[in-house]
Amino acid sequence: MPTTSHPIESEQPAGHDSAAPPHLRRRLTGVLFGGVAISRTGYIVAITMTTLVAKDMLGSATLAGLPGALSVLGSALGGSRLSALMDRFGRRTGLTTGYAILTVGAIGAAAATAIGSFALLTISMGVFGVGASADNLARYAAADVHPAHRRGSAIAFVVWAGTIGSVAGPALLNPSEALGDTLGINPLAGAYVLAGMAAVTAMAVVWGMLRPDPLDFAERGDPNEATTRAPLSDKVRTALVALAVGQVVMVLIMVMTPIHVRDHGHGLGTVGWIISAHTLGMFAFSPITGVVADRIGRLPVIFAGHAVLAAAGILAALTDESATGLLALALFLLGLGWNLSFVAGSALLTEGADPAVRVRRQGLGDAVVWTSAAVAGLASGLLLTAGSYAVLCVVAASLTVLPVAVALRRKPDPESAEAVT
Repeated sequence: MPTTSHPIESEQPAGHDSAAPPHLRRRLTGVLFGGVAISRTGYIVAITMTTLVAKDMLGSATLAGLPGALSVLGSALGGSRLSALMDRFGRRTGLTTGYAILTVGAIGAAAATAIGSFALLTISMGVFGVGASADNLARYAAADVHPAHRRGSAIAFVVWAGTIGSVAGPALLNPSEALGDTLGINPLAGAYVLAGMAAVTAMAVVWGMLRPDPLDFAERGDPNEATTRAPLSDKVRTALVALAVGQVVMVLIMVMTPIHVRDHGHGLGTVGWIISAHTLGMFAFSPITGVVADRIGRLPVIFAGHAVLAAAGILAALTDESATGLLALALFLLGLGWNLSFVAGSALLTEGADPAVRVRRQGLGDAVVWTSAAVAGLASGLLLTAGSYAVLCVVAASLTVLPVAVALRRKPDPESAEAVT
């Protein structure tokens, strides 16, 4: 249980706390872990390749971030739409729908790369992002089946599934080129073919094995009293700022790093292992993050995450382009800072929302996060072109003060859970 005395971390009022029996808890969480691990591997292959594909098409980095930005904006739309679908029909239906959309987006991106169409690539990556929001919402499905004092750990465990993608995804960059060659298309299109195959596999796993539905075990409140127009509690507002800023900082630096590295004479292999270090930082320590957030409280972990994000941005700004080892360390820290903020922020959002509107508040959270990140993805290319990689990193690092300022200015909630009127 959180032990911090900060008012924003006060316990929710006593009440019914639904959770699945232990054996079902383990099985359902394992299915969610497996689906995310498979899908995220393909996602990382595709998203890492996208800025490179876009720059090759355009001959400039100025708008190379646009397809990635549309992907993130798609995730914002998917977060709100899929959560509404889940609220009505259950987590299983929402997740499998998302993975089906992800498959369609991957097919479109492969076709766009094969024929050299930037417009089709941009549209397809938007669709791809809508589907990718399923991975993000899966963490809340895990929270559904666990008691309140274990939800941070449950969320973290599903986020941890990304560790598999962080290792396997970048390692598949070169094999994906070979796949494109084998299929007789642009070698770079192979990344999207792999992503589509992964999405189909994840869809089959979740549809076939996520039974009973995790939402059956979640406290839902009185649906007749629910309204998404109710004012947000301090917990929810603070969580939204922490999640959004953490995502923006991470995206600003991460999406332009492959271009920065390749522009200084390094090959895809170097790009791959630097991004691998980054994604390892994003996911590998999730179980520890979740346990710590459950024990000491969400806010201290959020603050620590943004301090690490700031350090990562400064280190990346100061690193010489030839020092790829130091750049990999900076990207690892960037991922770790994001992980601390993302896991603790998601747990804070879940416990701060009234049960009657919790699923839709989770969707709102992801919509805010990915909309902010979409702006960051587009701005990253403009900052790189107008300034430099170092300028981009310093701008990103400076944003990390925002969640701390917002949290410290909050007044104590008269009630810790969100009022629904």
